[in-house]
Amino acid sequence: MERSNIYSHSFSDDLEYYSHNSSDNSLRPQKSRTASGAVTSSSNHLLGAMPAHLFEVLRPSLRSVFLEENQYLYLQDGRLDYLYFPETAVLSELRTLEDGRMVEIAITGNEGAIGFSAMFCSTRVANCTQVSQAGSAIRIDSRTFERMLRLNPDLASQFSPLIDHYIRQISQRAICNMYHSVKERLCTWLLMVQDRCGKETLKLTHEQIARILGVYRPSVTCIALEMRKNKLINYSRGGLSIRNRAKLESSACGCYLEMAAGM
Repeated sequence: MERSNIYSHSFSDDLEYYSHNSSDNSLRPQKSRTASGAVTSSSNHLLGAMPAHLFEVLRPSLRSVFLEENQYLYLQDGRLDYLYFPETAVLSELRTLEDGRMVEIAITGNEGAIGFSAMFCSTRVANCTQVSQAGSAIRIDSRTFERMLRLNPDLASQFSPLIDHYIRQISQRAICNMYHSVKERLCTWLLMVQDRCGKETLKLTHEQIARILGVYRPSVTCIALEMRKNKLINYSRGGLSIRNRAKLESSACGCYLEMAAGM
């Protein structure tokens, strides 16, 4: 699916925003590209760390795309058409619960890629994937990429650690979702999002956060108000900003350090 803005809510009245202007100077440099949109380099860590001769194998098939906020890249049990290497975008992999709520089981930003698990484990996508933070990404056709892996064993070995990191993350998130408080999980998630996009201000709604954490919106509202009162965060109609990162880290669960270690 190319573009679908199913959710386009703004932070509603029960979360007043704090105005915050940010130049996002911490963003990584944008990639080079040709007039046709072909990619010549990338700020995605996986692609950036790849040996030049292997990157040249992929380069003719890589395309730069902009991923819109709340856009769905995959739907559960859907077909895998493309793999994505985020640069400034952040992607959430979500699982639907029995009562219809959703909960995030994995998050991916410029440290990784999305779509590998479906390629190696199934012909269909196990979970839906949505854009949490709009931004740039590199994509490649899944069939083309699969053919390249078969023809280039050295290329396949470059992505083996990605599968290990993915398994470790979903395992840790399962523990986190079961045993840690909503506040701890929210602190951990905000840190993970900022780590992956590098933005000072995160464009988020309390409805989006509730959906990702698999909780009800009033819970997020109360916790966010408490966190603002304690000067951990600020929020405005421009988005949410982390005011005191050290304090936020101390309020997060231990899962943050566990998952940050694999980046």
